[in-house]
Amino acid sequence: MLTRFISDQNLPDFMQKLRKFGGIEGPLRGEDGGVRFGNLSDGTTPDIHAIRTLLPAKKYLFAPEERLFNYTLQEGYKILLEDISPVTLFALHPCELAGINYLDRLLGGDAPDPHYAARRSQITLIGISCLPDEFCSCHISPSPLQALSDIFMNIVEGGFVVTVYSSRGKEIMEDMKDLAEERELPVPQDARRFFGVSLPLNVMSEIDTGLPEWQKLADRCLGCGACSLCCPTCACFNILEFAGLDGVSSERIRYWDNCLFKSHSMVAGGAVFNKGRAERFIYRYRHKQRGFGPLRGVPSCVGCGRCRAFCPIGLDLRVLTELLERSAV
Repeated sequence: MLTRFISDQNLPDFMQKLRKFGGIEGPLRGEDGGVRFGNLSDGTTPDIHAIRTLLPAKKYLFAPEERLFNYTLQEGYKILLEDISPVTLFALHPCELAGINYLDRLLGGDAPDPHYAARRSQITLIGISCLPDEFCSCHISPSPLQALSDIFMNIVEGGFVVTVYSSRGKEIMEDMKDLAEERELPVPQDARRFFGVSLPLNVMSEIDTGLPEWQKLADRCLGCGACSLCCPTCACFNILEFAGLDGVSSERIRYWDNCLFKSHSMVAGGAVFNKGRAERFIYRYRHKQRGFGPLRGVPSCVGCGRCRAFCPIGLDLRVLTELLERSAV
């Protein structure tokens, strides 16, 4: 099969040319050993072999905190949309791409969130292949989500086999003709084959909330919310409105919330729907594995392994997942 091939030696030049299309953000390893998405300025080398970043790429599309709109007596409510510059998210693993696919369906569907849509329209996605580690479950938990990207780079010996999937990707690769050779190479399999796979309908049966394993997990849980914070598809948020001291203006702010916090299910008057930690575990699991709202029946777990890798006490929900899904078949 005729494919495009970029050698390891040409990667720095590829990155340099890519900057013509906007800023580049990708995985960088810090002095503490942690890998985070950061700006790939000129001369910066991305860690393309890192298994996972601390926070997912969703922070570029669904901001941790943002002003939605303000109010003044003269103008009323006014939506606040930032001036978004074009940016390329580089070296995204298939699970990361599948997570963005989920957010596209959740926040960019028939009634798109204007703030999400504004950011998404300026983002180019370049994926890269990876090998699952002991925390990953993408290879054992097929998902109906798809690992979509503008360009995908499969790591092979000596370089990358490059596949183009969009007009934006085609435009970029047209500018890379002097760097990308055409070769007769097979496109290797990678973790993307685990996405876009339909799940049996019986897996979508109602979960057993009476299992003692829920409480066992809850008794060990610290309630820190790290698993939701680092999840590529968690999109729960809270909204607060702050009145101006002038008495005639205000602004509304949205920020990430966490379904493992007791305050998440608190409503006016102080009533709390999910008081116990086990109830909150069940709530989160149902959303991850069963979907909710218009995406009910679409599991949002992409198997990235962050929730287990970054849990302070190493809680592993896969044991419970296997028990529940096995009993559902």
